[in-house]
Amino acid sequence: MDREMMQQYQQLQQQMDEMQEQLEQIKERAEDVEQAVDGVEELESVEEGSEVLVPIGAGAYAFAELKDSETVVTNVGGEAFEERDLDSARELLEDQETQLRDTEQQLEEDMEEMQQQLQQIQMQIQQQQQQGEQ
Repeated sequence: MDREMMQQYQQLQQQMDEMQEQLEQIKERAEDVEQAVDGVEELESVEEGSEVLVPIGAGAYAFAELKDSETVVTNVGGEAFEERDLDSARELLEDQETQLRDTEQQLEEDMEEMQQQLQQIQMQIQQQQQQGEQ
C-alpha cells in the first residue's frame, strides 16, 4: 500500500510540474496578447508616415515608417495571417486574452485540487509509517 501511494504521489507531482509549465506558457502568451492590444490602441493615435520602432526579437528594434495606421495583420491560427482593421484586431486579441485568462484560472484551480490530493496522500503515507513503527 505504501508503495502504491508513493507511486500515486509521484505521478501527481509530475502532473503538477507539467501543469505549472503549461501555466507559465499561458501567462506569457496572455501578456504578449495584452501588449498587442495596447499596441493596436496606440496605433489609433499614430499618423501614417510616422516613424515607429518595430520589435525584431530578443529586445532589438528597427526604425520604420508607418504606411497604414488603420489596419494590422493578425495571426488567425497556425501559419495563417489576416489583415484586419484596428477595431476588429483589438476585438480578436481581447477575445484571445480572455480565453487565455480563463484557461489560466482553470489550471490554477486544477492545481489547487491536485495539491490537496498530494497533501492527503502524504498524510496517509505518514499515518501508515507511524502505524508500522508501533
